[in-house]
Amino acid sequence: MVGVLILTVFALLWAAVGISGIRGSGAVVAGAAVLAVAVTAVVYTLSRRAVRVEPVGQDREPAGNYRRFGVINVAQTVAIVAAVMILGRLGAWILVPPAVCLIVGLHFLPLAGVFGQPPYRWAGVLLVVVALAGILASAAGAAPGTVRALVGAGAALVLWATALRIAGQR
Repeated sequence: MVGVLILTVFALLWAAVGISGIRGSGAVVAGAAVLAVAVTAVVYTLSRRAVRVEPVGQDREPAGNYRRFGVINVAQTVAIVAAVMILGRLGAWILVPPAVCLIVGLHFLPLAGVFGQPPYRWAGVLLVVVALAGILASAAGAAPGTVRALVGAGAALVLWATALRIAGQR
């Protein structure tokens, strides 16, 4: 259940990145924000209903998995900080959302094995595809807002779908 909660929270954060790229009136942006919060609430509620409660005392993941999880997340954090610093230094701020999405996607690949969650593998692959779409959009001359909207919305959709998939398999 914790994984589903984490996925929905990060989906909402990616939705916020996407919304930050929307050009339009305050009403359009507010409507997009309300929609993102509503989708997050619906996904979390549906996921919560689908998850079976494990009996107390039955730990599904060995303790070593949490250590590997920690190492993977520390590596992800270091990579994100480095990417932001390097891209910022180069003045390539438009590439920050795709770079972060790429790193997040790559971090899901080993997590699939750590937690025995094949949907994490698909999430990782799809997030890499979203990141590459953002990079290609930037290379094609898209505005920074367009790149943020594309990457943010794409990543949010992948994470919401992954949360539902994980909840549905339990």
